[in-house]
Amino acid sequence: MSVITEHQLHTIRTSQDDYTVEAVSPVPGLWIYKIPDEVEPATAFRWRIGHHTGTAIACALYEADVKRAAKTIADLADWTKSPEELRAEVDADELYLLVGRDGCEQPRYV
Repeated sequence: MSVITEHQLHTIRTSQDDYTVEAVSPVPGLWIYKIPDEVEPATAFRWRIGHHTGTAIACALYEADVKRAAKTIADLADWTKSPEELRAEVDADELYLLVGRDGCEQPRYV
C-alpha cells in the first residue's frame, strides 16, 4: 500500500451500513475522510481516521486534526495489517492518548 494524496473512493463500515466516501491515505493502511450526513447525524465529529478495511479508528471536528493525528500514529504500527493483528499489537490506551493530543477521540459507532 502506498500514500495516496488525491481523493479516492473508500468504503467505510458503520453499525448501520457500509458507505463509500472520498478519502486520502496519508499513511499506508490509514484513510482520512468525512462521514456522510446520514451517519451519526447529531455529531459534530464528522472527520475520521479509518483503517483500510473500513473500520474507523478516530474522529475529530476538523480535517486538520485527523491529518495531524494520522501523522502522529503513523509509526505506532504497520497499519496495513489486519484489525486482529493490530488489536494484538497496539495498546488502545496509548493510541487514544496520542490522537487525543491532536484533537481526536474514539468514534462512537465502532
